[in-house]
Amino acid sequence: MGILEGQAAIITGAGQGLGRAIALEFAREGSAVALLERNPDTVEETRRDIEAQGGEAYAYPLDITDYDRYAQVVADVIAKKGKIDTLVNNAAIAIYGTILNDRLEDWRKQITVNLESVYMGSKLVAPHMVERRYGRIVSIASIQGFASSGEAGPYNAAKGGIIAYTKSMAVELGQYGILVNAVAPGFMRTPMSFVNGVDETTTPDFIEWYVNRGKVPLRRTGLPEDVSGTVVFLASSYCRYMTGQLLVVDGGLMSTF
Repeated sequence: MGILEGQAAIITGAGQGLGRAIALEFAREGSAVALLERNPDTVEETRRDIEAQGGEAYAYPLDITDYDRYAQVVADVIAKKGKIDTLVNNAAIAIYGTILNDRLEDWRKQITVNLESVYMGSKLVAPHMVERRYGRIVSIASIQGFASSGEAGPYNAAKGGIIAYTKSMAVELGQYGILVNAVAPGFMRTPMSFVNGVDETTTPDFIEWYVNRGKVPLRRTGLPEDVSGTVVFLASSYCRYMTGQLLVVDGGLMSTF
């Protein structure tokens, strides 16, 4: 029996990267998982992999900013499972540029996908969780929510907004037994680490500075599986008196000069 046995969770961006790893980990720990992802092929692949391992999964291909469809998914999960124990707000995009050359439309798109969808997803599940007087909302932020590598202003602003909004929701929903927390990954080897076709976590400069010289004290790039267990903990009964918190999973990066 896993530590999430009998639970039901919604995970956004579940077709690849962190979202896929989180979904697989939840399923291994016994939770049924509703997989939300804009790419129908990758979300279906995740569903098949979970079911091949004996887990229970439901694939919902959708644009996370289609809130009418999102509401239908929430209602369908409740109809199928009778409850939603955990919402994992993970879906995100990044469009690189500086304040000197980026575009307002790209700013708005990133804020919508990366931050507004966290608000709307949480808003859709909160009434159900309030009625049950139980629930967990876990949002994936980033160390770029409080530190910056540059050229990612809208992404950073959205991730910083997630950190602040997590605290706000925790205060608002605590009286109903709902825990709201966030996780801030550091450098992770995922599809989002590819910029202009190059995985930035594998370049010679990255390896020399962050790995060989120990800017990341654990001296390796993070993997999605390094984050998924932290999210499982926040969804589990082992997490009972923690809310409004940010757990940083960065190999020690933010502890160094």
